[in-house]
Amino acid sequence: MALTFRAAHEQISPFRRVAMPEGTARACYNEPHLAPIAGLAEAIAAEIPHLNEYGSRAEQAARNIARAHGTDPDRVLLGSGSMDLIRALIGSLCEPGDEVVFSWRTFEGFVDACRVHAAEPVRVPTAGDGSHDVDALLAAITPRTRILLLASPNTPSGRPLTREQLARLIDEVPDTVVLALDEAYSEFASSPRAAFVAPMERELMKTPENVVVLRTLSKGAALAGLRVGYLLADPMVVQAVAKMRTQNGVDRLAVAAAEHCFSPDGLAQIEDRVEWIKAERQRIERTLRDRMERAEIDGKPHIDIAHSDGNFVWLPVGERAEDLGAHLIEAARINARVYAGEGVRYTVIEEAVNDAFIDAVAEWATR
Repeated sequence: MALTFRAAHEQISPFRRVAMPEGTARACYNEPHLAPIAGLAEAIAAEIPHLNEYGSRAEQAARNIARAHGTDPDRVLLGSGSMDLIRALIGSLCEPGDEVVFSWRTFEGFVDACRVHAAEPVRVPTAGDGSHDVDALLAAITPRTRILLLASPNTPSGRPLTREQLARLIDEVPDTVVLALDEAYSEFASSPRAAFVAPMERELMKTPENVVVLRTLSKGAALAGLRVGYLLADPMVVQAVAKMRTQNGVDRLAVAAAEHCFSPDGLAQIEDRVEWIKAERQRIERTLRDRMERAEIDGKPHIDIAHSDGNFVWLPVGERAEDLGAHLIEAARINARVYAGEGVRYTVIEEAVNDAFIDAVAEWATR
């Protein structure tokens, strides 16, 4: 064909869903298996008569979000999911060839977000436990670096930045570089040393103007199908990123959902659900550790059970990952996310499925 596309186009991965064997539980997408919170359907339905109109209740939604984070609405920017905002952030800062530094492994979408704007993704290996190697990240910053982009808690490891690490990054990242923190899973964290710039229902941490936080309503609020997230930053940064985002890119139904989720009643309901998921994740990890300890005492094979601060369990079984993934499908009809050569990530879902996951992993690990 005569048409040609940008060179970066060939480097962007086509989007494909993970294959879902019939009759298996969806534990591979990090989507909560929860019904909409009370009042959400009504809030969305109230906007249906206005679908012929441009615009939405975005200002009220931003006010609700700002109140939840103890900040001002002009520091809030809505987007069609947090990835929409990450792409807009990169587009607002990076000329072709500029660098975006991030840990690896992490969320794969970071790579394609760079490629879209012809920015250069710089992957810095994580520490052995999947946590961010702050020394290596800071050392990777060059005069071409415009963004240091970190997921905290990271995926698939579930490891968050500690208070000491976060303080060091805020202090040592040059003011010409944006420290962008994707805190999508932060509400699920239970580690005492974990620290976040924008925890829910607590005042936003005081940070320099080069610190940006990205959050999503796909996880705790269980709105993955509506595509809505938000950015928290200095008003100057908000205005710059807004220019690169599609105008009216968050439809009015998603905005209405965000407004309701960040109402006092919505936040209380979401907190209850998040606490249940946290407790289930801890139960899964604790039960598996107990079973692995018993296997070790009995002289049987066993695996280490890592701690995660996400809405998922991470099993870093290395080269055995694909075998474990196949076993989960065969023995328990569970489709978990397999990272070939690295490990298996299991999203916390219904209690009965979680129990089946525990049994299947214990059987596989000790045979």
